[in-house]
Amino acid sequence: MHAEHVLTTCPYCGTGCRFYLQVVDGRLVGVVPCKTDEISQGRLCIKGYNAHAFVQHPDRLTHPMVREDGQLRKASWDEALDKVVSEIKRITAEHGPDSVIVLASAKCTNEENYLFQKLARAAIGTNNVDHCARLCHASTVAGLLMSFGSGAMTNTIPEFEHADCVLVTGSNTLEAHPLIGARILRAQDKGAKIVVVDPRDTPLSRIAYSSIRQKPGTDIAWINGMIKIIIDEGLHDEEFIKDHTSGFEDLKRIIQPYTPERVEEITSIHKERLIDAARTYA
Repeated sequence: MHAEHVLTTCPYCGTGCRFYLQVVDGRLVGVVPCKTDEISQGRLCIKGYNAHAFVQHPDRLTHPMVREDGQLRKASWDEALDKVVSEIKRITAEHGPDSVIVLASAKCTNEENYLFQKLARAAIGTNNVDHCARLCHASTVAGLLMSFGSGAMTNTIPEFEHADCVLVTGSNTLEAHPLIGARILRAQDKGAKIVVVDPRDTPLSRIAYSSIRQKPGTDIAWINGMIKIIIDEGLHDEEFIKDHTSGFEDLKRIIQPYTPERVEEITSIHKERLIDAARTYA
């Protein structure tokens, strides 16, 4: 029997926990946390501990399937790839390369997704390349890019537990990203106040300092309302804004209509709760 441990990264979310795959005679049999990993700190969530399970799962497809007469049948890789190539050639010949879209996957590595877009642009000749993560992160990436110059988080994961206040919106953190959620809980144990703005009842909202339920689709209103309260009460850092931002006067003009009373009409968030959340966050 030959056994080994292979260090890799969990594929299930963007937290980036590392673990060791237990391999016995070439077969994955389990997962062991990496004790020296700064992100996971030697722990994993239920998804991480079972990250190997699908590899040998009996329902996993291990060969291509081709549909004929409405039924799927097993096919060889050569047959399946030949069919894909011939169909792409036919479609591009009849309708042009821009009639094809290539949809990539978050389960692929960065290198695999790079090759995927290379296939689309260099081989097929189309710029119609999309990614499943865009559906859930498009607004986040665009907002961060426009505000901070990069569509990524501006802090490190370990910094969560040193925060004085954590504002969470649109995230079921304890279930979707449990190890980040654990850091938020440690921050709470140290005295941090957790403010959750979410129309859903989540595990984090139940233990938060303030759990605010807004009408779905009204995020712009309550965010602008919080900004207005912070500016009106002088809770903002004027020196930081002067040195590191632009367009502040435009922002003040945009938020003027979003009084606590107006925000309450739009979002159903009681004005006193909005004011308290803004002061706590600031």
